[in-house]
Amino acid sequence: MSDLPPRVAILILSWNDLRNTVETLRSVRGLEYPNTEVWVVDNGSTDESGGAIAEQFPEVRVIRSPENLGIPGGRNFGLEAVLSRTDADYVMILDNDVVVEPRLLDKLVAAAEAEPDLGIVGPTLYYHSDPKRIWSAGAFIVFREVTAKSPSKNRLETAERPEGVERFDCITGCCMLVKRQVFETVGRFNSQYFFVGSTMDFCHRAAKRGFAAAVVTHARLWHKVSASTGGGYNPFRAYFTGRSTILFLKAHGRIWNWITTLTCVTLSLPIAYFRERRRGNQRAVAMKLRGYLDGLYGRPVDPEVERYFQLKNSAPTGQMHVGNLPGL
Repeated sequence: MSDLPPRVAILILSWNDLRNTVETLRSVRGLEYPNTEVWVVDNGSTDESGGAIAEQFPEVRVIRSPENLGIPGGRNFGLEAVLSRTDADYVMILDNDVVVEPRLLDKLVAAAEAEPDLGIVGPTLYYHSDPKRIWSAGAFIVFREVTAKSPSKNRLETAERPEGVERFDCITGCCMLVKRQVFETVGRFNSQYFFVGSTMDFCHRAAKRGFAAAVVTHARLWHKVSASTGGGYNPFRAYFTGRSTILFLKAHGRIWNWITTLTCVTLSLPIAYFRERRRGNQRAVAMKLRGYLDGLYGRPVDPEVERYFQLKNSAPTGQMHVGNLPGL
């Protein structure tokens, strides 16, 4: 009988972002957990980064999608390969622009094994550029102008977080350890969300089937948030936030959730417009409105947004790359 702990498949999604992916894989190499395998999904890259990753990291399994499938679609593409094998007890979904602490997996697996109903666990996420400031540490579903709120976001911590497990409605897809049984029971991510929203939807569906989500407070990871999004309230992210808010509402909302969300949207958009107009960023508000409407009417992703994904090297390295973008 093997003395090894549960086997963990680490699944990383990458698109046209060799530098960040290489840095993440070097960090993953430093994990002390003794029973892992690492997979990278090259999500339709046009910069030949998939081949470079395979060459630099021969121990990593690189699988390539012929096109950019978005975040949930790319993860599902990888999950089909990972879960076709019978030896993975857990899958750790990991963004490609992170730095992990060496004992991250030891802490996550120990917490998941200790509480049988925990199906999804994640660490406390810190800003890479501000290592003691929390970026995310779990979120609650709120059904407002956005669907989830993280109560610890931007909190500065001067001392070590105490050991513990805190339960939330959902955790951030930047890093989530998922029991194999959850995928076998709930299914995969909903690719309709494309960018943000799929992790929140997945956690919500899992909770309905009896699998709780939690943050292991003393497990740590640092995320290059500004490198991924270009920073702040940008039109790209605003569009997908609006669209995913409505998609989630249509799938899971009750009548009172509709009333609350639509009221908050109606009140918040004019305020946001005048706020962002002073910054010359009113297009972000217009794109958020377009996202709400596309979600409401069941339209596909706006062509203006789709065109972004057809551009090669249209943004500085690491900026707004699907596959390394955070999002519930």
